[in-house]
Amino acid sequence: MSDFPQKVVLSDNRRLTLREIDPADMLDLIEAAGSAINGASASAWLGYAEMICSVTAIDGVPVQMPQTKDEIRELARRVGKAGIAALTPLFERDADEDLRDVAKN
Repeated sequence: MSDFPQKVVLSDNRRLTLREIDPADMLDLIEAAGSAINGASASAWLGYAEMICSVTAIDGVPVQMPQTKDEIRELARRVGKAGIAALTPLFERDADEDLRDVAKN
C-alpha cells in the first residue's frame, strides 16, 4: 500500500490513526485468530482482522495491537461501522493493486 494514509476522519468525526500491518504483525494475527482460521472463512476473517488491526489510535488515544480473538473483536466494536466504512475502500484498493501486480508477472 504505497499510498496508505496515516489518518482517516470518519463520518462521525472520529479520527483513526493507521499503519500498515507488517509480516510479523500478520503472524501475530494468525496466532490470535486460533480456530477462526480453520475453515472456509479463514481468508475473509484474516482480511477483516488485518483491516481492524491497522488502527493504532482512535481520536489520538493509542490502541494496543490485539493479542487475542476477543481483543480483535473489541477493537472492531470501537472502530465501529463508520470506521469499517472508511477502511474498507483502502483495503479493497490494496487487494486490487496486488492482483494487478500478480497479473504483470
